[in-house]
Amino acid sequence: MTAAILQMKRATKLYANGRGIRDVSLELRAGDVYGLLGPNGAGKTTILKLMTGLIRAKTGSISLFGYDITEHFEKAMRPVGCMIESADFHDFLNASQYLRMVAYYYPYITEKKIDETLEQVGLLNVRKDKIKHYSTGMKQKLALAAAVLPDPKLVILDEPTNGLDIEGTVIFRNVVKRLAEEKGTAFIISSHMIHELEQLCSRIGIVFEGALRKEGNVSELLLHNQSLESFYIDELQKARKGNVHA
Repeated sequence: MTAAILQMKRATKLYANGRGIRDVSLELRAGDVYGLLGPNGAGKTTILKLMTGLIRAKTGSISLFGYDITEHFEKAMRPVGCMIESADFHDFLNASQYLRMVAYYYPYITEKKIDETLEQVGLLNVRKDKIKHYSTGMKQKLALAAAVLPDPKLVILDEPTNGLDIEGTVIFRNVVKRLAEEKGTAFIISSHMIHELEQLCSRIGIVFEGALRKEGNVSELLLHNQSLESFYIDELQKARKGNVHA
């Protein structure tokens, strides 16, 4: 088995309102496509923010590619692409200009690479249009393009299919599958689009009230369940009943 490229060990981060996560541990390896499922406010975005160093854990540890994210942030994050919460852009730029700005930090990225990435996400024909004229779905595509542009080894995505139409969702799925299969890129994706995650993910984890309640390979979980949706609903019901009796 290949070494883990991401290790989160017993991470805890609680906010003043009592929300957050408690004692969460998970690992990702090259080529993993890991889906995070859970109700609103369960702690999914907190997990992703901890992985990207946007917030710090109160206890526990997080390492990327062997580097502790607190002690060696730049080395840990260098092979990582991410999109956390809603995409935010300089609206006066166009898509090509925005990706050139991203590419400034990666000297090896060429103009050809920028155009290829825009084509992969379906934005090549509108690359010269101002971002302020983009729909929500088009901005999501641009955010995905920015995340994968530098050929990262790990991509962290928070609700990446929000606002995407059917064609956009298929484009997103194809980009993730191609990078995972051809380049061994690992993905961790938080989404409410459970049917999409069922088609896309190799592994899933269910987060409920700040805890990672269940995780496993999608293929194994579906052996005893009609769908990932039915498995997810069953696990939430068990968790809620457990809390009532606790």
